[in-house]
Amino acid sequence: MRSDELTEIELKILKYHKIMGADYSKLVSHRFGLKLCEAMKIHQDLFEKGLLEKVSGRIIDYHTNVKRMKTVKHRNHTYYVLSREGKLFLREYEQNFGEIDLDLKYPYKR
Repeated sequence: MRSDELTEIELKILKYHKIMGADYSKLVSHRFGLKLCEAMKIHQDLFEKGLLEKVSGRIIDYHTNVKRMKTVKHRNHTYYVLSREGKLFLREYEQNFGEIDLDLKYPYKR
C-alpha cells in the first residue's frame, strides 16, 4: 500500500489505534470531531485495505495507568485494532515522513 492512498484523517486514526488500542467508531468520531457515519466509513475502508481488523470475542480488557487497574467490559460495538499490516505500514510511514501528531488530551478515553 502506498502512503498517498490514505487521507490525513485515516493516518491519524491509524495512529490513534496504535496508541489507544481497540476502539469503536462512535468514540473515534467523538475524538476527531467527525460524524458517526464518516468514522464508520473510514473504519470500514481501513478494514477492507487490511490495515485494521475487528476484535473477536465479547469481552474486552482495558488497562489503565492508574495503579495498573484493569477494567473488563462487555463489547456493545464493533471494535477495531491495528492489524499486523497496519502496524508495519504505520512504522514505515513514520520512518519516511515523520511522526503523526494527534494532540490527544488526557484523559484519553478510559
